[in-house]
Amino acid sequence: MKISRKYAEIVIFVALYLTAIYLWTQPIQDNTLPYGEFDAISHIQIADYMSQSDKSLVYLPPYIDLRYGDDNDYRPHTLWYHPPFHTNFAIMQIIGNERIVPIYLTNAIFATAIIISVYFVIRRLFGFVPAILSALLIMFSPRDFMPFLWGQWPERLAYAFIPLILYCFYMYYTAYSDNNNKPIYIYLTALFLAINMLIHPLVFFHSVFGLIVLAIFLAIKEKKFPFNFKHISISAIIIIVMLAIFPLQTGNVINHFLQESGGQTNSDFSRIFKWSFEPERFEGSVPASYFSFKEMHGLWTMPFIALGILFLAFRRERRDIFLLAWIVSLYLVLHRDFFGSMIFLHRSLSASAHIFAPLTVIGMLSLSSIVKLPKNYNTYIKYALAIVFIFLAISINGKSAYPILKNAYSGLSKMNSAQFEVSEWLMKNTEIDENATIIGSLIFKRSRWMAAISQRPFNYFSTISLDDEKFLEHLNKDYFIVDYSDFILLNNKNAIAQLQAFEAQILANYTLLYNKNNIIVYKK
Repeated sequence: MKISRKYAEIVIFVALYLTAIYLWTQPIQDNTLPYGEFDAISHIQIADYMSQSDKSLVYLPPYIDLRYGDDNDYRPHTLWYHPPFHTNFAIMQIIGNERIVPIYLTNAIFATAIIISVYFVIRRLFGFVPAILSALLIMFSPRDFMPFLWGQWPERLAYAFIPLILYCFYMYYTAYSDNNNKPIYIYLTALFLAINMLIHPLVFFHSVFGLIVLAIFLAIKEKKFPFNFKHISISAIIIIVMLAIFPLQTGNVINHFLQESGGQTNSDFSRIFKWSFEPERFEGSVPASYFSFKEMHGLWTMPFIALGILFLAFRRERRDIFLLAWIVSLYLVLHRDFFGSMIFLHRSLSASAHIFAPLTVIGMLSLSSIVKLPKNYNTYIKYALAIVFIFLAISINGKSAYPILKNAYSGLSKMNSAQFEVSEWLMKNTEIDENATIIGSLIFKRSRWMAAISQRPFNYFSTISLDDEKFLEHLNKDYFIVDYSDFILLNNKNAIAQLQAFEAQILANYTLLYNKNNIIVYKK
């Protein structure tokens, strides 16, 4: 039986995508406890509250309001994010009948959606080989899976819409130029643009930059600019209606934009010639490797990116203009500090691989057209170059990506099972506005995880400070937790002895409520 080319392409892409899911879910496969930085905590607790309380989150419960109550400038004590992203997590929790794994699995699907969207767009414009090779390279992109690991989850999904937004506008524009109106594409552009805003506003502004640059580039090439009042009006209505569904969150985004757009501009004009930033500017936010082209993309891709840009610039077909506009718009986004916009500037770097990957592929494959040979020979050279590309991508990018994903959040970087269990006990046996204070846990982040899982306000102290008025004040809070689990794991006998002495001297008259797996809960 002969297998059709279309079917073979689908099978190959599905196999690659499932491999990406397998690769990106490494941290949850052997240990199903939650992981990530503070952003991950905030996203999980929003979704978790929705599913556990069986209602959509607008006004913040006490344990979330404690730290995020002022994040909505438009209406304090309300959710600062548009709810749809987290609602999907909550639905998957209910379907999966489990609090953690469904969220992380769904998030992996969301985060890897960029692989699907880039593949789709490049397949439509440049063919299967450039598309599948681009998808392969993005699968190994640290600038994608590192924020995924850390917890910048909504923006990971939002980035998947940029190629679709640009493609739909491109299709509308080119059809209009050919006197073949296809308004469905401008309506889809508006729909995806609104969805982009509902997921993450930073990426929405990426999309807007991209649309502006693409429109200018196409106008220069086509020497006309499509404008149909009916099409534009319907598109505007689609965006307005969708954003008006969540006025509190949309108002917050607009307010943040107005406040932030008037910031101080960057006077360091040497940055015009730099794609990235100095790591020192963002020390403590992300590791220095995040700003390294070598670490994020592999040095072998650099000459091919340059070659790809040159090839497209000289050829200048419509589809070439699409990619050139995309990379120029990203350059402008990464240099928006010249216009007084600094918020999340470094996080915009995470979009680099989405355009670098196709440019790398096109640059390498363009080598087959440099020397004029018979068509069959050019085809053979093209496939030979594709094999070389696969080898380099797997042996360099894949080889470095796998251990990062495999070893992420191992050991003490995750909360342990005892901490998770006591958190669930607190959720079931205490009131939502009651406070808990914990001592003994080695990492502040883990106490935040316990707050998220217990759905209770948590206070954390790394040391016993009987001379500290704030510490003494929290001794009178509703619940006091003594956590021996970390110190026992590390066999830290001195720390264990200090906690035992504290228990005997200070907590002797407190009521013991819970004593399991080296974690004890007292009530005043």
